Amino acid sequence: MKNKSIFKKENNNKDYDKFVKLILSNKKDLKEKLPELIKGKKEIQKGVYVGSGVLLEPNIFFDTGEGEIVLGENTKVKANTILRGPLIIGKNCVINSFAEISHSQIGDVCKIGGEVEESIIQSYSNKQHYGFLGHSYIGSWVNIGGGTNVSNLKNTYSNIKVNGVDTSSVFMGCIMGDYCKTAINTSIFCGKVIGESSHLYGIVSQDVPAFVSYVGPGKMYELPLEIAERIQKTMMKRRGLEFTAKDSENFKKLFKETISDRKKAKAKKGKLSFN
Repeated sequence: MKNKSIFKKENNNKDYDKFVKLILSNKKDLKEKLPELIKGKKEIQKGVYVGSGVLLEPNIFFDTGEGEIVLGENTKVKANTILRGPLIIGKNCVINSFAEISHSQIGDVCKIGGEVEESIIQSYSNKQHYGFLGHSYIGSWVNIGGGTNVSNLKNTYSNIKVNGVDTSSVFMGCIMGDYCKTAINTSIFCGKVIGESSHLYGIVSQDVPAFVSYVGPGKMYELPLEIAERIQKTMMKRRGLEFTAKDSENFKKLFKETISDRKKAKAKKGKLSFN
């Protein structure tokens, strides 16, 4: 696992810009990556390439009008799913029935359902259930609860800002770090940045620092390091992986380097309360 926050700091400004660029250039990047990823895979119909062990259930609709679709080894796509290229889905993934995934990059060992549009989801992350995710970057080991929706368009149709900086785009979802979790029916406003190992509940209308339980605007509680580690151990065990001493060391470093963010956000210490 990583030993640093994915959000680097330079001159006290966080480096969100690269993630915004990744989201905005996603379709172009996909088209550049696809020719290399197609190699060694079987073309089962025009523009659809699959690795060995891929299982496709009935009534899957492949739309290759804008680009190819690549499915990694041992990935399973369940019945009545819509996949629109350009699209990359990694190895050992499960795509649930009635999902619609468009112009996105999905890492290895992910479980995906609902609607995903022009997004990047890193390996070992799950979005199994209904709900919309658009124009977003999602880190590794994230679990997105059922009914979670991420807005990617303002009611005013004006450009969206990330960390106060105009992205020059009317479409922008969220940037979410590794190890995050969202509760059922969480709603995330467009352009929000969610720090690593944070837990989200309800309506998320502001940026959230790392290692925080967010229960409403201006109401955050620090997520203790020992609890964050315990959750990660459980999640890795479910994937047949071990949480090592090195992983624990990395968590401690990440927790330490984000202390100032929690202080700035006035995250409370103590037991989480929804009152």
